[in-house]
Amino acid sequence: METRSSMSRSLHTNRDFEKLEPYEGKPSCTVLRGEEGSNALDLPDRPADMEQRNGRAVRKGNTVKLWGNNTVDVVIYGTEKTLDAYKFNLLKNKQMFINQINNGTIAVRRIDEDAMDEDNGMNFAEFVALLSGNTDLLEKTKLDNKIMQLEKEQAIFKKDRIRAERKIAANQEDMIKAESAAERMTQDWEYITSYTGDRTTRLLNLAQATAEETGRELHRISKTYRNGAISTIGTYAGLNLSVYSEYDMGGTFYRNTFLVEGVSGLKYRCGISGALPLGFVESSRYPQAALEKLPGMIEEQRQKIAKLESEIPTLETIIARKWSKADELARLKQECNALQHRIDESMKEAERTQPVLSGHEAGDKAA
Repeated sequence: METRSSMSRSLHTNRDFEKLEPYEGKPSCTVLRGEEGSNALDLPDRPADMEQRNGRAVRKGNTVKLWGNNTVDVVIYGTEKTLDAYKFNLLKNKQMFINQINNGTIAVRRIDEDAMDEDNGMNFAEFVALLSGNTDLLEKTKLDNKIMQLEKEQAIFKKDRIRAERKIAANQEDMIKAESAAERMTQDWEYITSYTGDRTTRLLNLAQATAEETGRELHRISKTYRNGAISTIGTYAGLNLSVYSEYDMGGTFYRNTFLVEGVSGLKYRCGISGALPLGFVESSRYPQAALEKLPGMIEEQRQKIAKLESEIPTLETIIARKWSKADELARLKQECNALQHRIDESMKEAERTQPVLSGHEAGDKAA
């Protein structure tokens, strides 16, 4: 078995390995099997090409990874303080821009190309402006960058305010629903506490049955009933008892759920899931057990309302805020427009003053 070092030397000298398809018309610098790593002397124009070229060395099937701790070397060459740094950064920003669009997280449809080099702190637009010899171009580039950053901040500020407005609307809607539910539950609880009649569960087909017989019949219904519609099966304290079948997403029967309907129209499950207790006598008393939980359910709605109300003042503060940099942004845009007008005028002046060559002179110039 060859070691990693000896295999590496053989890879550099052996030219009979299977070559991959050419990259942009050039012979590929990687091989499919036994590739030690990737060495790139040039940079592609698209991030996907960079990932594809690097992936040729690291993908599954590279036998060198068996001797290299499942790792390979990806080496990319570049020179500091040259356009190589700009191209690396351009690839990074292209991929960032693509990810922002795919994820829906981009605030504005412009991105800062950042600095060409971490030492000189110039981006490509500033570099071009400096080489042109026109200081107005350089100044406008700097203004454009400042405007873009402020527009990003403004977009985030507006997004926070819109989110706060929607949250207030949702809280108010939830508060109305919670208040309505609490009122209806209170109405049902008042009915139950003031009811003086018979509190025995009575089924329609077993009107005079004992508690055990009633519970046994409820268990039979639980096992045999199959109907997605809510059906009334009996009464308790003047309230209707109902059952309906639940099905999963595939249409397969899941379980039967028992309900007791209050005078307000709200329906309360037996326990949490709607399933009956194991004992027959306990099953016959499920309506009473379900209704006894009403005070706790009412308190939960009150707590929900209080929590939603407590969030509104903070959200209103966010909506009432004003963006402090609006005047600065307007001023910078005005200065940028003035610079652009000045640049346009200077370009027109340069075109007017440029000498026009005759046909003979143009031929000599070309020669």
